[in-house]
Amino acid sequence: MIFWTTFGIFAICLILESITSWIFIRGSKKNHPELWVHAGEPTLMGNGDLVKAWPLNKYLIDRRYMEIKSEQAKLFAEKIRLPCVISYFSSVISVAIFFICLLIFGKPE
Repeated sequence: MIFWTTFGIFAICLILESITSWIFIRGSKKNHPELWVHAGEPTLMGNGDLVKAWPLNKYLIDRRYMEIKSEQAKLFAEKIRLPCVISYFSSVISVAIFFICLLIFGKPE
């Protein structure tokens, strides 16, 4: 039971992280190209796992988007920043909890 519960929580967190990353990537590329370029031209495939998604989240955590000129792009980034960062760290924490539970309780038979 613990295995499936922690796995389910991780899956939900990962889906939320993917959605928030997709919103930032698609929204910045389509509506704020200056922001997209400044963020390193992120792609969904390039942010396909938690390790590869770190640079985009670090960019948002550090608020590096404040360096660009477009006020609309800054507002967009500021609006999506917290959901992106929270969903990223919830995914990281949930995968850690999942593996700890797997080590402690083992996989169900």
